[in-house]
Amino acid sequence: MLLLLTNSRRMFKKIVGTTGTRILNSLFTVVILWLFTHYVGSKGYGAVALIVLDITVIQMFIDPMAGSALVYFSSRTTSSKLVIPAYFWVVIVVAVAALALSGIHQIAPAFYSNIVPGPYGKQILILALINGIIQINYNMLIGKGKIKIYNLLFTTQIGIVLIVFAFLVINNPQPTAQQYIIALFMGWGISAILGFAMIVKEIKEWGTRNWQQTSRQILHFGFISFTANLLHLGNKRFSFYLVTGFAGLSSLGVYNAGLQLTEGIRIIGQSISLVQYSVISNSRNETYAIKISIQLMKISVILTFLALLVLLLIPTEVYGLIFSRDFIKIKEVIIALFPGVLSLSANTVFSHYFSGKGHPEVNLRSNIAGFVVTLIFLFLLIPKYGITGAAITASLSYFTSVVYQYIVFKKQTGTKVSEWLIRRRDFHDFFFLFKSYLHK
Repeated sequence: MLLLLTNSRRMFKKIVGTTGTRILNSLFTVVILWLFTHYVGSKGYGAVALIVLDITVIQMFIDPMAGSALVYFSSRTTSSKLVIPAYFWVVIVVAVAALALSGIHQIAPAFYSNIVPGPYGKQILILALINGIIQINYNMLIGKGKIKIYNLLFTTQIGIVLIVFAFLVINNPQPTAQQYIIALFMGWGISAILGFAMIVKEIKEWGTRNWQQTSRQILHFGFISFTANLLHLGNKRFSFYLVTGFAGLSSLGVYNAGLQLTEGIRIIGQSISLVQYSVISNSRNETYAIKISIQLMKISVILTFLALLVLLLIPTEVYGLIFSRDFIKIKEVIIALFPGVLSLSANTVFSHYFSGKGHPEVNLRSNIAGFVVTLIFLFLLIPKYGITGAAITASLSYFTSVVYQYIVFKKQTGTKVSEWLIRRRDFHDFFFLFKSYLHK
């Protein structure tokens, strides 16, 4: 039965709350996309895609000390031993990134201009610093089970970005990507300050005795997660640089728009797995972790499939009407990404299961498998099929990763194929909890 233990309703409440937050944030993202398509254009959206990608790459190097390891260790050690070294680590990584970008700009200016669009180098570094602080705050709140506070901060962040961006582009005769960067500074900055205040409130004791030993444990755990996440990022975003090189920023803008729409649907799996990770990392019951993961996997895949079906049923002309004629090829990208996004809905649950049980090396190996597929097919498909080829490659990569995770999960837990079959009972349990939640 779904969520067998007595805290099932509490966990379901967190899932519903997180899903609602993610849906709201996805709507904000769609509005931002609409503002870009009607006021800035595909080239500006392509530039923003590269800027956000650069920030994400820097974040990958921040993650060993400030990423998912904080979620795992937050219930196992004093919070101050985690937070203080993590904040220092963010500053160090951003400083090294600044030196690296400066060196690339001097040695290979052509390559630099391909990865850093326009005069945005310094702004990328400052935003990476703010984002690192935000992620520390978020991961600590998740690890402490403060999902409601996390959802509130996350919604506040993107809500401010939307409001500021809308105001700037509507009141600017020739808006560019710079207006979005200003909005990010506002939204991220306020979120970082509020999140820090919440973390300080949660810390009851500021002792840092033996912090070196704790930091070594975090680095050991975090380095494996870092490598896995870096490869996962490569699977998802390495194509950006190739699309830019072969087709330009305008095509990248269209491709990124398709990704944003389909990844918006990933809120289902992300919301479910986020709560799953928080619960599993604080649990010592192996049977509970296995049963929850299987049941939540079924729900994630079913709901993601239904949401993707809605996107596919929308006519191509409607996409062109909503997002302008420059973005008419969005439908092709969505079709090619369909199996990939469905695979990601399962991949997210698997990944959080292995991380929550302290086995991030499984996610690392699955991402290696996916990255190999990415490297093979990107160079075969993008030159010939452009952004559609990039989307097909992404689907193949995600599917490969989730197949590997399934094989390992099955081997470790001894689950049978029949346990993964979707039954009427699964729907019954889900709707029973949903009705109970609404009644309460």
